[in-house]
Amino acid sequence: MLMIVGGALYLVRNIPKAFIFDLDGTIYLGENLLDGAKETLKWVRENKAKVRFVTNNPRFSRQFYQEKLISLGIEAELDEVVTSSQVTASYLQKNKHYGKVFVIGEEQLLGDLRKKGVEVVEDDTADTLLVSFDTKLHYEKLMTAYRLLNKGAKFITTNPDFVCPTPEGGLIDSGAIIAMLESATTRKIEKVIGKPSKILGELLLEELDVLPNECVVVGDRLNTDVRLGKQSDMLAIWIRAFNEEIPENTKFLPDHIVKSIGEIPEIFKTEVENII
Repeated sequence: MLMIVGGALYLVRNIPKAFIFDLDGTIYLGENLLDGAKETLKWVRENKAKVRFVTNNPRFSRQFYQEKLISLGIEAELDEVVTSSQVTASYLQKNKHYGKVFVIGEEQLLGDLRKKGVEVVEDDTADTLLVSFDTKLHYEKLMTAYRLLNKGAKFITTNPDFVCPTPEGGLIDSGAIIAMLESATTRKIEKVIGKPSKILGELLLEELDVLPNECVVVGDRLNTDVRLGKQSDMLAIWIRAFNEEIPENTKFLPDHIVKSIGEIPEIFKTEVENII
């Protein structure tokens, strides 16, 4: 397809049929829309690509994220929003062997679990420890988790992020809590349900009804966004806003690296000279 951008003629090709966008740090930071986000999402829609907005932050509802995107000028349907809380609740509903669950997490996650019929308990009779983002975490809850792991409870998480990005420098997230419990018990996390898990990747591809090579994941985290794409055989675009170095021996490398979401359309177009 030919298009004119800034007076130049471009050939646009190989545009994916679906785009999976991270939210925090990719489309917005805090309450501020990031440069180029509105224009890129408009470009995606104009090219008839399907969209999913996927966040590992389990503290808020899908409706919250939809309304936030709309308030920032981004078109978003409710069924286009996917949260780690929602995916975890659905996964545990289908996988009954996890039994009773003790949760390090907040009210949104607890509510989503209960709506799906998952039995949530508040003591060390649980069969499974589910660790998540919890800004109200206290020592007693940590000790219950510690006892459960020492008794052999299953050890799973909504998301492995160490820090949730904010304009103030971030909030300690689930990954840091997991690291503390792993250090105290020598146990290791057994399953991640949100990004970057194949569980989520397969769910998204099924919902979008596309092949892996027809879909691209866009995000600012190598260990969640890029890894989600690559281990699910999708394309991955890494937003490297702060010139971070890729660590040595990184297994899952992005297909493209940009400084901001606004650069994404440039990846899929080639300038055409002397066509007319």
